[in-house]
Amino acid sequence: MEEPLAWKLDGALDLTSIPRLWPEMARRIRASSELTISLGGVRKTSSAALALLLQGLEEARKVGCSLRYVDIPDDLLALARVSNVEKLLLP
Repeated sequence: MEEPLAWKLDGALDLTSIPRLWPEMARRIRASSELTISLGGVRKTSSAALALLLQGLEEARKVGCSLRYVDIPDDLLALARVSNVEKLLLP
């Protein structure tokens, strides 16, 4: 079985970077039937990062793309947990 395309994010996922990042993320989701996004290189997150991941899942649902996030930073998982959306982000 062929591996889904992977996209690796790094640096900061915050209010400054996300507006520039979202168009590329949406394009990749729309162009794929299956996509894995690695957050292993992400060093700074915020609630905006969580919103980005949830928006990505919504976009993927709309276009029929199987989207999976891997290597999610612990602080972002903790934020997802207290927001009661952790299960949406984990496979």
